[in-house]
Amino acid sequence: MLHSVFFCFIALFSFSLFSCAESEADVVSASATAVFDYSDSESLPSVRLAVFVQVTSDIQRADNFTISNTESGYTWSVAKPGIFTGLNKSYAYSLNLNVPEGDSFPTGEYMLLYKDAAGSEDSIRFSVNYDKELLSANSTACKKILSNVTENVAVYDASGELLFMGKAKSSWKNNDAILRDYKLARTKRICYVAPGNSIICMMPAEKLKTEN
Repeated sequence: MLHSVFFCFIALFSFSLFSCAESEADVVSASATAVFDYSDSESLPSVRLAVFVQVTSDIQRADNFTISNTESGYTWSVAKPGIFTGLNKSYAYSLNLNVPEGDSFPTGEYMLLYKDAAGSEDSIRFSVNYDKELLSANSTACKKILSNVTENVAVYDASGELLFMGKAKSSWKNNDAILRDYKLARTKRICYVAPGNSIICMMPAEKLKTEN
């Protein structure tokens, strides 16, 4: 599932997720997205943090990175992060940072320390921003909290692999139209993306075809 979520990010942002920041060593930028995942229409969301780090050095030598937040005292260590190269840029990433049940990610500044296999390191600061009302809102209420969002649709096959991610095609007036374009499709999810890509709210999965 995380594999699908990663390509979800790539399809959504086309690398616009990353903001520019000066760095004296390997790290160019770091960006975070708070992902609110709704399993059904009534439950509160599960929340995770996805972090991407752009580096200028050989990404194959990425060894680990550590993220810390002074306010909460939380530290996340990502050993052997995921890596991706495209458009002449290289990234190390983690899609699934979590906090203990009952707690929430602090907003504000975080510090990231990146290390490569040779032992060299660099650090950078980045921010996490989201409306904390989302933590106590179900999927219907979250739409009233968010503003100026972009609506996208994710289409999945029976195994949960992502088949399509982006703005719904103008021809998709109903689910049958989606199935005509993607015969292996089984479910879809509406995804609301906040300006600056700081938040993604993933609505509950919907079956594209009623089972007999």
